[in-house]
Amino acid sequence: MNRWTCSEPFNTAYLEQKSDGLVVAPCCVAIPQRYDPRYRLYDQPYLQQIRNDFKIGAVPKACDYCVRNEKNGFSSRRRNEKIHKKVINLEIHVGNYCNLKCVICRNEWSSSWRKDAEAMDMKTYDNFKLDPDSLYVDWKTVRWLHFNGGEPLFTDVHIDIMQRIPDPSVVTVYYNTNGTIRVKQSIFDLWSKFKLVKLDFSIDDIGERFNYQRTNADWKTVEENMFWYRETSPVNMMFGINRTVSKLNKDYLNELDTWFKNYFPTNRLGDPNDFSEQVAVGPTALDSNNYEEYITKLDNIRSEQ
Repeated sequence: MNRWTCSEPFNTAYLEQKSDGLVVAPCCVAIPQRYDPRYRLYDQPYLQQIRNDFKIGAVPKACDYCVRNEKNGFSSRRRNEKIHKKVINLEIHVGNYCNLKCVICRNEWSSSWRKDAEAMDMKTYDNFKLDPDSLYVDWKTVRWLHFNGGEPLFTDVHIDIMQRIPDPSVVTVYYNTNGTIRVKQSIFDLWSKFKLVKLDFSIDDIGERFNYQRTNADWKTVEENMFWYRETSPVNMMFGINRTVSKLNKDYLNELDTWFKNYFPTNRLGDPNDFSEQVAVGPTALDSNNYEEYITKLDNIRSEQ
């Protein structure tokens, strides 16, 4: 059997702003632990522990998500790339500010979820966002920068961070965005300075099912926004779709596949767009035991609003 390894802990760091402070992990799908401000990002004790696990042939507990994905036949985040021993890839969760309250989500990741979370007796969170001044990062080593949230285009955190990059021409910037926001020309001007900028649209379904699953969004508007980005963005931009597979859409995956093939296969220069997917966690997960109860309760609450 091949040894279960990954290059991410040696090249990548993930920083996530939570309501009670900053946490760190080797990538955005790994289990995080508290960020220690006494150490530079690459030297965080938790990241060093994960690297040591791989060196002795152990599978770190932090990597449970990839282990589960691979067990279920889905692709994982694992990489087998050159080891740099510094933060080449930096992923940043900018906070929970978001204009949508997706069914697969919760208040920790979306500020718009708070009212529903209260009604469902779920844990609630105040709105919070990352302070870039709190980061102890060597910006000169970064070559790949990833923003997620929340909705990263909903605040200016991503702008502040990009302006700290000393040479943007060598850096690729990657966003997970819900597709509801059109940026101003000033953002296009900033993006045009980077080597490449990629927008990965979080699209799980189409039509009315999309409207239900990505609550507060409208499929036709998001579709028009995706086409707008494709036609008006700087030429250094690429696009993709990132789908979360859950009990909500598992029976309709082929419909989004077909839409992508027919309407969004490339950017305007003919370069192929990406299509990736991940599996949902929580009550809408494929192996959830309380899906029906959860959906019924949520539908009842939202029907009264």
